[in-house]
Amino acid sequence: MGRVYLCLGKSAEVPYFFERARTHIWNVEELCYFVKENAWVLDPEVLKSGLTEWLETQCMLPELSQKLSLALQGPNPVPEFVRTLFSYTGYFSPQDAAQVEKILEINANSSEVERVKARGDAFLQSGRYAAALREYETLTDGLTGADPAFLGKVYHNRGVAQARLFFFDEAAGSFERAWRLTRSQDSAKQFLIAKRFALGEKEYVNFLADKPDLYAASLKLEEAMQRCNAAWEDSGEAAFLERMEQACQNGAAHIGRQMAKEKVEKLKEAYRNCVDA
Repeated sequence: MGRVYLCLGKSAEVPYFFERARTHIWNVEELCYFVKENAWVLDPEVLKSGLTEWLETQCMLPELSQKLSLALQGPNPVPEFVRTLFSYTGYFSPQDAAQVEKILEINANSSEVERVKARGDAFLQSGRYAAALREYETLTDGLTGADPAFLGKVYHNRGVAQARLFFFDEAAGSFERAWRLTRSQDSAKQFLIAKRFALGEKEYVNFLADKPDLYAASLKLEEAMQRCNAAWEDSGEAAFLERMEQACQNGAAHIGRQMAKEKVEKLKEAYRNCVDA
């Protein structure tokens, strides 16, 4: 039998908004989930700005609000806040709570630069590409004389976020910078992929002619592209397009249009989640 959760307080009439994560929450259950899923982005400023007051006035949890206010006034505000919240609500297993505390401990022992990168990585992993980009650009705009290996990782991940948002020219620049800093073959490959998407076929060939040091990487990329094309032919997305095309050719164009409309709406919603800023 699974864990049984008792609802505490009530859902708010006005949600609480976490500025940095660009997220609304409506009740203490969602607060617990937010804390667990965003442990990498937590710091005292994230957990202040009226959060405890909101729990008291909107969620009708004055006792919890008071306990959390006291936790935030202590010498280790973030771990104490999380420990108090999880203990009071009991929403997570001891193992899950310990995992969050471990992340907070790593955060506490990291520099501000490392914490910013960790926040960006967490947003990137969860598909919040615009939020990730904001964190990475804070580093790339402000870091001077940083360790090339560290900065190369920042530029590489910035390129991933840009590519996921279809900013292929910008992504190519980020991947190229990462490659020149670290000589990573993965960054070189991603640089070429971004260029391949950003340029036309002839422009891409001309671009490669001026990059003899990337010739071997370009051959591996073409092999990977052939594998991707083969995988696409066997994918559900290719089958969907074939069904839509058949509907249009068989005199049921209205069905094909409806299929396309529903697919586009899903893609739009997915993209909105990525760029929510």
